[in-house]
Amino acid sequence: MAIFTKKVAEELFGELWTRMIKDYGFGKSLKESGISIYFVVSDPDMVMFVDENGPIFGTEAEKKMPVVTMKMKGDIVHKFWLKDLNVPMALALRQIVAKGPVNKVLQLLPLMKPGMEIYPEYCKKFKLPMKA
Repeated sequence: MAIFTKKVAEELFGELWTRMIKDYGFGKSLKESGISIYFVVSDPDMVMFVDENGPIFGTEAEKKMPVVTMKMKGDIVHKFWLKDLNVPMALALRQIVAKGPVNKVLQLLPLMKPGMEIYPEYCKKFKLPMKA
């Protein structure tokens, strides 16, 4: 069973990424590194593009040309933000399929820690399980 509905996933990750970009300087890091990310999530089916300007979804996201594309299931996304996922192992097991200079994205992982710290707030807000 899916952790999120598409509507909840778009609202939650829209808020989370916007907050990370504006309040935690993640947008500056994306801009300085020249990284944009296109997420293709299944279960629920959702696409999201993130750059220094924030997240966009659906057909608008599909029009963008990302530096990196990441494909994964919704439960893997949830585990990541709950700090319950070994990203290198998930890449090796193809739970996350990445295209592009993944080494750049891995360098940004430490900068995502503030998002991981505030993610439980969103789990409470959207009534999501806190255990992956």
